[in-house]
Amino acid sequence: MEKPEIHIRPANKKDLERIWSLWKVVVNQKIYFPYDDSFSREHIENSWINLNNNCFIAEVEKEIIGAYILKSNQPGYGDHIANASYMVDNQKRGMGLGHKLCAHSIDSAKKLGYYAMQFNLVVSTNKPAIKVWLANGFEIIGTIPDGFRHFEKGYVDAHIFYRKL
Repeated sequence: MEKPEIHIRPANKKDLERIWSLWKVVVNQKIYFPYDDSFSREHIENSWINLNNNCFIAEVEKEIIGAYILKSNQPGYGDHIANASYMVDNQKRGMGLGHKLCAHSIDSAKKLGYYAMQFNLVVSTNKPAIKVWLANGFEIIGTIPDGFRHFEKGYVDAHIFYRKL
């Protein structure tokens, strides 16, 4: 069976609702991101899901199936290092979308003039993401023992990933 063609493009205002719904599904699983119910939609929109950040969506036949957000990891003297957050539709996993989103984000970060990329908290039980980040040239530069409170497994380690661009 032939894999459908995935297109990645900058998000626009009409895409934000779908990005939010992807984000909410992933966050509600309580196994990938540290955000809990105390983070309102307004808070997430102010910090992440907005067009002031570099938002991109992945679509197949006009259906949004994934997204990523790219911004500076830190302000000021730390703004030369990018940080990204990725969301994939649960029903579309296994299509290689994570690899495509990661590769696209690396290219985008380079075009935006970033020096490097860093992921601050990658849950150690998220084996598919770890495989993707390593395959795309990231390395684990640190591990936070019990750095994530996994919904099903309790305290698990979290990794910090880094890659020069």
